[in-house]
Amino acid sequence: MPSDIEHYKKLSNDVTSQQDKINFFDQNQKAFYVDTYSDSWSKMMEAYAKDNNLSAEQLNDIEEMKWRDMPDTLKIYAYDFCILNGFVFTGVGK
Repeated sequence: MPSDIEHYKKLSNDVTSQQDKINFFDQNQKAFYVDTYSDSWSKMMEAYAKDNNLSAEQLNDIEEMKWRDMPDTLKIYAYDFCILNGFVFTGVGK
């Protein structure tokens, strides 16, 4: 697992724009699930729903989408929450 974290952290060093965040999301689904201890994906989805005033049904609709079909706003939010500020990634050096 540490090798996965280091790999995705290194890839994230090249992310500089909103479009880069979207591309990273589309191409690196596994990166959003390497933090198995804190369950950052579920916490991110809860925070995204709250910040965007989504109903449980709206959130469920998003969760049922194919990975690349998810809204760009979620992709950027997920990158910031899980990768940029995620516990396992912030502890890994650049």
